[in-house]
Amino acid sequence: MTERHWEHFVHGADIGVRGVAPTLSGAFEQGALALTAVITDLAEVAPTASVEVQCQAPDPELLFADWLNAVVFEMATRGMLFGRFEVELSGERLWGRLWGEAVEVRRHRP
Repeated sequence: MTERHWEHFVHGADIGVRGVAPTLSGAFEQGALALTAVITDLAEVAPTASVEVQCQAPDPELLFADWLNAVVFEMATRGMLFGRFEVELSGERLWGRLWGEAVEVRRHRP
């Protein structure tokens, strides 16, 4: 599998996001894109500023949830949207970089 993509799916509590890629780090990046796509059109998010995050969890599923929660936290506290992501994984640890810009309600229509 060499195709990278993201998708949404029906989830009992909310909307589900899925990232698909040849590597786990790539799948995490795609999952974060799917998360942003729930909020706005990805094409409208310019990568003008970057933020770094770190997460740690005992298994990949929990680490993915922590990663997405970190992205949501950064969006909420910084008033930003992110449309580009880079993830490095090492065992139970994740280092991520998020690129985006401040929310502009008229353009982003969150």
